[in-house]
Amino acid sequence: MGTPDVFDEPWFPHAAVTTEIRQSNTSTPIGFDSFDVPIPWDTLSMIWPTEGLPNVEKLQSWVEMEGKWGNFESLKDAKTVQWSSGPLGPVAKIDSGKKGIWRLEILPFDDDGHGSRIAELLGNNPYVAQGGVRWQGRDIILLWRDLSLWPTANQVLTNLLSSGKLDESRLLVESCGIILGEFHTLVRESANPVRYAKPWNERLKMLEERTSSTTLWRAPHGKDTVGCITHRNFSLENIVVLNDASGEPNFQEVHLLHPASGVYGAILPMLDRAPGLRDLASGYRSLELNDNVIDSGMILELRRCLFDGWCSTAPPSWSSSQSLDSHRGGVPIWEYEKALEEQIFSDVFGKKIHARTKWFLYHVSSIQAGMFRARAVAAGALSCLVVAGLGIYSGMTGLLTWEDSFPLILCVLPIPILRQFYRNLAPPPY
Repeated sequence: MGTPDVFDEPWFPHAAVTTEIRQSNTSTPIGFDSFDVPIPWDTLSMIWPTEGLPNVEKLQSWVEMEGKWGNFESLKDAKTVQWSSGPLGPVAKIDSGKKGIWRLEILPFDDDGHGSRIAELLGNNPYVAQGGVRWQGRDIILLWRDLSLWPTANQVLTNLLSSGKLDESRLLVESCGIILGEFHTLVRESANPVRYAKPWNERLKMLEERTSSTTLWRAPHGKDTVGCITHRNFSLENIVVLNDASGEPNFQEVHLLHPASGVYGAILPMLDRAPGLRDLASGYRSLELNDNVIDSGMILELRRCLFDGWCSTAPPSWSSSQSLDSHRGGVPIWEYEKALEEQIFSDVFGKKIHARTKWFLYHVSSIQAGMFRARAVAAGALSCLVVAGLGIYSGMTGLLTWEDSFPLILCVLPIPILRQFYRNLAPPPY
């Protein structure tokens, strides 16, 4: 077949493609072809059905495809199929008769099969992919239960704010934080006790270079900041809200969906595990990009609701003061990473950069200036400790009389005040 006509699809990074895409020799499952898609810093591998999007009969034959996993047999009972464009690739709504309605997703781009990895990790869970095709470490096809009748938390929040239902908005966002913390508790066993501070900082450098950013931010990261299998796609768009008996959204009955990384992961691969704080920062960015949230004037309050909900269910060490210490990275540096990614994705998909993304990146320098002033306070506390220690040493060794050493020892008194002041100067974790 020739080059597929996908340039105008919402999931295709058309604004970043430097030359025409060409068919490649990369290995693919039978019935698929591979194409090289060049972008300024890489060449992406796109996998596409040889005969285009399949009809019902062709779809049924995919049950025998090499690399399949999970519950893929329901395709045999497909009665009808309707194709549309999703954020990661073509999406088919499949009527499988008695086996229900299904959603099949073709992923022309992917990096490391995160969708199937999460499905394997969480096991029997209707909010992960039920089956699919994995090929050479990447997801090509994912099959889901159709949950399109349930609204997303972002949609429900928008409606609540438009109706002036502020208490319900707070409750909903807190529930979203709770469900994220519960997910982190489930995956904490995947955490690696070795910090990835160096590769995390190298990733920031890479993002800054690709955005031609004038900002520079690095962090040592606290000892409790450990890498694990994170959600990667956390946002209020990936949370569904169930209805209560009266048919109204139940703000305490929310469920987290686990989509693949897809084209976003292919453009900016996550080469190392990240801390759970990255998902929390993604939640903040989800709120920031909702114009109704900004217009309501509740952005700080809703960020706090998300944070409080997360802290109530997340692993205690992940929400400890050590982990959340913004002077060592905390949540702010991961929000910085997400804002840089937002700028890159806006560029490659030819979209206007959101005003709140610009706002955050513009204020990075002022955030860093505040932390620099805080380090001066920390240096003052350290100086007081050294002087007080010198006073004690001088008194004990006879270099000075205890009477003369006493004023030096008194320097210990402002240390707790200075340390508290230092902590207060750190950017808040929400």
